[in-house]
Amino acid sequence: MVDDFLEVEYLEEDISKYLYIPKSSLGSGQIVNILRRMLYLINPTYIELAERTAFCSIRLFDYARINNKYEFNINRNDLILLSVLFTIGAYKDEFNETLERVSPSQKKDVSKIFLFSFLYLKHMTPLKEIAESVLLYKCSYENAKKLDCKYIEYASLLFTCMRICVKLRDVNYNDSSVILDEDFVCKVKKMYNPIYFDLFIEANQNDSIVSELKNKNYKTKLDDYCNSLIYNYDDSFLLLKMLIYSVDFVSTSTVTHIINTAFHATELCGLVNLSDEQTNDVFTAAVIHDIGKLAINIDILESTEQLTAEQVQIMRTHVEIGDKICRKFVGDVIADIAFRHHETLDGTGYPKGIGGKDLTLPQQVLAIGDIFSALTDARTYKPSFSKEKTLSILKSLSDNNKLDKKIILCIEQNYEQIVENTKIRRPMLTTNLGYVMVEYMLLKDCNSIGELFYAIHYDFAKI
Repeated sequence: MVDDFLEVEYLEEDISKYLYIPKSSLGSGQIVNILRRMLYLINPTYIELAERTAFCSIRLFDYARINNKYEFNINRNDLILLSVLFTIGAYKDEFNETLERVSPSQKKDVSKIFLFSFLYLKHMTPLKEIAESVLLYKCSYENAKKLDCKYIEYASLLFTCMRICVKLRDVNYNDSSVILDEDFVCKVKKMYNPIYFDLFIEANQNDSIVSELKNKNYKTKLDDYCNSLIYNYDDSFLLLKMLIYSVDFVSTSTVTHIINTAFHATELCGLVNLSDEQTNDVFTAAVIHDIGKLAINIDILESTEQLTAEQVQIMRTHVEIGDKICRKFVGDVIADIAFRHHETLDGTGYPKGIGGKDLTLPQQVLAIGDIFSALTDARTYKPSFSKEKTLSILKSLSDNNKLDKKIILCIEQNYEQIVENTKIRRPMLTTNLGYVMVEYMLLKDCNSIGELFYAIHYDFAKI
């Protein structure tokens, strides 16, 4: 899979000369809210810390602005996104300890966690410049100034709130006086801009921030904060890549499947004459159609043996889990395309047994794109099937009234075209993770924050 990530990059404008480039039907806020829930399925610890920190950061920002307490050199939009996703590096599979419970002997790993966070944020969000602020986790405010970092205020606000949230969590939010512990206050104020700690104390007295953290009211409000995110299309598409590659924290093969399904289905849309709008909806649905698999035990998801009947039933729950996560954010049209991908024309599919005229052409296109990808992708339990075997299985399914005969005929007549055009389009989604991994290898051995910043600002500039 790594080789696939490092494919030669194709510029979209070059591809678009002869291929339709599908577009996401989702805005930034919709993507981020889905991503938050995906991360929760993988490991709730990291995202809950990020969400509590984000809520506190935004409330402090708003309180200070409304009450003319402090002139921030901070963009609210970027603060929301940064604070929600700053723990994303902790989801890399080599990091097994939670951020907030790291021992002194594990500090180096924490630095690597935030190095991954920096690279994910740099290459798969609109925060390309601001992303470096997460590297200041262990860097004092005064030392950060010496690095000439333009974004130390983001770091100070973010990590002040993170430290407070960790302290409060340790007492289950029942004793807010713990944040006034003299040693704790001195430590936080020494590390970060002290104005933010004082702001938190004042804002909490007036707006009851700790109470909202305790009763979990912050979750709904954070949905609203994220829904308010506005970025241009290109920036939103970066976030879509982040969403796709978050699946890689659990299953690389599922990422491959999602990407291939998305582009197989895109090609089929053209062959059956769906409109651009319908094609974009199908592409978007394909990106989210399997995210419910994040809730499936890895032993089942990546099994090398045939699943038992009980395991099959567990695997099938991924459809309804994905539907529950996404529908309220994406709407019924896209949700129905995405989460009917295992329904069949004869009504014997799952989870609802919907069939016949109740399955629209876009829904059938994605269902067939999903099967086509499953057959031609190598999986832990099977090799990639040949053209002959793939077409034989698809034809058998259409002959038995499972799949649309006209769509299967399109695949028979255009098999090589579908496979080749998917290969051409794939770098649109794969190159970004390649950048993350390459730069991580170049930066991981930096021994100090100064060395790290020098490499980022000077060595990379020469590349």
